[in-house]
Amino acid sequence: MVYGQAQAQAQGSSDSNLTQLVRDIIRHELDMQAKDQALWCFRKMEEKSGKPQQLFVACQSKGGEIDRLIAVNGHPLDEKQQRAEDLRVQMLVKNPAQLRKQTQQEHQDAQQAERLLRMIPEAFVFTNESADDRLLKLKFKPNSKFRPSGYEAQVFHHMEGTLTLNTKQRRLAEIDGRLMDTVKFGGGLLGHLDKGGTFLVKQEEVAPQVWEVTTMDVKMDGKALFFKTIAVREKEINSDFRLVPQGTTIQQAAALTKDALGKDENAEMAAKK
Repeated sequence: MVYGQAQAQAQGSSDSNLTQLVRDIIRHELDMQAKDQALWCFRKMEEKSGKPQQLFVACQSKGGEIDRLIAVNGHPLDEKQQRAEDLRVQMLVKNPAQLRKQTQQEHQDAQQAERLLRMIPEAFVFTNESADDRLLKLKFKPNSKFRPSGYEAQVFHHMEGTLTLNTKQRRLAEIDGRLMDTVKFGGGLLGHLDKGGTFLVKQEEVAPQVWEVTTMDVKMDGKALFFKTIAVREKEINSDFRLVPQGTTIQQAAALTKDALGKDENAEMAAKK
């Protein structure tokens, strides 16, 4: 399929043609992710259930990522809090076991994301919603022929929403989903997720031909094992991406988080003059 013609073909395309288009773009998306070796410094804003909003400067290295807390609920850290954060980062750099554990968790998260992406073409039926010269927006709903195995697939089997594709670069730009029904695990004995839960993931081009996740927003309610109430509220917004050298060490990444903070403070002071 010629992707420059995808918008024209999408108008009145059959379900099978749209599924093939999605399958091809998802395959290309995964291939590009596997080849992406870029390392970044960026700003990471996190909101999680029961916790204050936190803003970090994050810098990556081959040995892992260092996140330095710089603000809580929109308020910059005071001097005492900054010293405590300096100590925490220093201790992390000196603790290879903790870094390995963090890196392993990031690897597991990436594997889970890959599994979910691979399911998309098979789990849903697609219809065209809108298109321009760059983006194709598709509606999706569960594919009745899809047989879910595992909790992740069960969630997909009860979800509808929209999928936005960048057809020029063959990248996934956005997926926005909502649970149409309550999802029960183990017949409800192991827990459930309530109807109406949502999740949103956005990707953007942060450098020529290089894409990164810029927004992830999950809102789910339900019950866990033994009827424990769960409320998943996780939001992460990543911005201000800056490339760092490929050979960056974990010690250098820690220093870069400090340098980035200093540059931000100097810029703010200059703006006030």
